Amino acid sequence: MLSDLEVFAKRLRQARIKEKLSMDALCEKAQGVVSKQAISKYEAAKMMPSSSTLMALAEALRVNLDYFFQPFKFDVEEMRFSFRKKASVKAKDTAALKIRIQEEIEHYLEIEEILGKEAIAYNKVETGQKLSSPMDMTECAREVREKWQLGFDPIANVQDMLETNGIKVIPITGLEGFDGLSGMVNEQPIIVLSKDIKMAERLRFTALHELGHLLFNQSFSDSLSEHDKEKMCHSFASEMLLPSQVINNALAGKAKLSLNELVVLQEMYGISIDAIMHKLYEMGIVTEKRYKSFYIRKRMNKAFCAAVEESRCREKLKDTRYAALVYSALAQQLITTSKAASMLDCPVAMVRDKVNVI
Repeated sequence: MLSDLEVFAKRLRQARIKEKLSMDALCEKAQGVVSKQAISKYEAAKMMPSSSTLMALAEALRVNLDYFFQPFKFDVEEMRFSFRKKASVKAKDTAALKIRIQEEIEHYLEIEEILGKEAIAYNKVETGQKLSSPMDMTECAREVREKWQLGFDPIANVQDMLETNGIKVIPITGLEGFDGLSGMVNEQPIIVLSKDIKMAERLRFTALHELGHLLFNQSFSDSLSEHDKEKMCHSFASEMLLPSQVINNALAGKAKLSLNELVVLQEMYGISIDAIMHKLYEMGIVTEKRYKSFYIRKRMNKAFCAAVEESRCREKLKDTRYAALVYSALAQQLITTSKAASMLDCPVAMVRDKVNVI
């Protein structure tokens, strides 16, 4: 267990990283109250600042004083996770996001503790074989659908489905280029999704892509590249959203397809037309020539491209189980309004408007 000094040292460093500040930049933001040498000693757990310096650091880093002394419930650096982001995302942005994710997960664990709530049992699905191809992951998706009793029906709300099966869903405002990540924290499964994803179909696909990583990362063949694993999780997400049997029943054997037919599937199953076309190509229903022709037409015809890329699914990231627990604790006066606002990362006034105690 970390000492109070070690907790402070680590929290200070994490708060600085979250704000993407160098030690020199922090000195400047704290208006010269503290030197770079002093910050270095604080982060090395060699000494503690005076109360006035501590207040200046808290203001510069936009945290409450209590933040510096909150015990760690887990260490994000020890977390096993899959991180989905664009190659253009900088290392300092990734490091800052990790700290924000740690804080969000710690809040979730804290509110469960306050309410005495046990985590929902994780309905894990495992495979006894090494996975090496997209077809393997398609089969895994069928097994998940069977175990979670989804049949061949559309998934009305992906977020609800994940939380019902014991997976904590944590929406956050991230950075440009970040989609989501998944992993285990204290033996509890979590999926983090970016609130910045505007297209509902992409959000649903990302959540299920991360589910593929969460359930089956440990079963991937050692020979696979990271690119191979990503493609396999794409296949998993596609099959979870739109089962192959549904495709076969609706479209197999047709010499030509209309965009309207794909729109019907998009609206029913909440999957993008691009993803449907890729699935048709993988299944051999659409030839390589027709598949390439589809993308050429998208590139050349703006009206067709707009029709293909239109979002027709209405699912949005909503208040999660976590948010409901925070409001429950507030209604029972187990936490203050300001504490609730801090946990929900929103203004106090918004929390007061939404709590609606009955």
